[in-house]
Amino acid sequence: MGLPQSGLWVKKLWVLLEVAVHVVVGKVLLILFPDRVKRNILAMGEKTGMTRNPHFSHDNWIPTFFSTQYFWFILKVRWQRLEDMTELGGLAPNCPVVRLSGQRCNIWDFMQANRPLVLNFGSCTPSFMFKFDQFKRLIEDFSSIADFLIIYIEEAHASGK
Repeated sequence: MGLPQSGLWVKKLWVLLEVAVHVVVGKVLLILFPDRVKRNILAMGEKTGMTRNPHFSHDNWIPTFFSTQYFWFILKVRWQRLEDMTELGGLAPNCPVVRLSGQRCNIWDFMQANRPLVLNFGSCTPSFMFKFDQFKRLIEDFSSIADFLIIYIEEAHASGK
């Protein structure tokens, strides 16, 4: 699983350049045209349903777009995706996770017999929290035949409060 090491550093360098250009251009546009950028970001939020969340506040997370924290998060995710590949119908990568108790384990540790394991990746973003009740209903409806696991991921737009 994963890419051969010989080509991986070239791909990582390319991703670094892509992300750097994305962040620099985004930051410049955010400074020069803040209202236009805000409208575009809110329009993307409309498509995902994020802005329908009554607890949504664009002032909390739009300023974190194109920040240094945003750059490192996006870079880390993009680099990880170069190595975490799977095939359609194949097993998910056995990524390490940490339980709320602090115990380290792997995703496959949660698999039981021949039951499907449904993975829900997210963080406390408005769109994730808005759809959380729907996920709870899925658990209620299908817990007799499948297991469910929520994997909390690092937030790309965490506020600096």
